Amino acid sequence: MTLKSMKSKSMKSSLYPAQDLRRRTMAWAIKLKVNPRVVRLQDMRRKWGSCTTAGTVTLAMDLLSQTSEFQDYVIVHELLHLRYPAHGRLFKACLGAHVPRWREIAESAEAYPPSPTAGAGPARQPTSLPRGQLRHGRGRTRSGASR
Repeated sequence: MTLKSMKSKSMKSSLYPAQDLRRRTMAWAIKLKVNPRVVRLQDMRRKWGSCTTAGTVTLAMDLLSQTSEFQDYVIVHELLHLRYPAHGRLFKACLGAHVPRWREIAESAEAYPPSPTAGAGPARQPTSLPRGQLRHGRGRTRSGASR
């Protein structure tokens, strides 16, 4: 048994899956040549992950119960936002280069969103907005039309 196979075997049987997910995220960051400032896991009700312009990558705790292929898709998707903020052609081309089945995986993400009961508080009901307005951040709205 080689040292490399011993390392990969020990990483798969970790008692700390959250640490393993962070470790895999950092391995992908090296491969993608991006540098997240912080990688954190937290309960998320509506998304599998997010990325801020300041470099914080947040992953849903529910991701721990998903397949490694799905985890890789979410990790790569969020890390690529450090390089490409929007879901444009370059973003999708790079995502396809690293996760070839990303379109199929993305469809499964829509079919099985994170647990709506994640977190300690009661589930929030979606609020309706006047036509032409988009929700941004915590309760802030911005008109869809330019000013």
